[in-house]
Amino acid sequence: MAKLYLEKLKCVTTEGWSGSDEPRLVVQDRGTVWNRTVLGDRMYTVKYDCDFTGKIAVSLGEDDDRVETDTLGKHWITDTPGERSLRFQADGVEYKLLYAVE
Repeated sequence: MAKLYLEKLKCVTTEGWSGSDEPRLVVQDRGTVWNRTVLGDRMYTVKYDCDFTGKIAVSLGEDDDRVETDTLGKHWITDTPGERSLRFQADGVEYKLLYAVE
């Protein structure tokens, strides 16, 4: 069994015309594990961990004025130990998620 640590989320560029976004991190079978209003070019602490076996999906969505959440991307994280990052990009928005696996 491996342990996933979601550590920090950097908002490189925002979608919102106001300069802020409302990203939502979702982990497979665990639902939303982090969400808040963020500003561009800032780093935010996530501090979420969970156990998993094999691989686990992490997705990032953007809450907006519509009923649905815009999906900015989905990545599969394997149980290979190490510190890594994921990039989420869509429609001019860019985020970088820093994580570790033990």
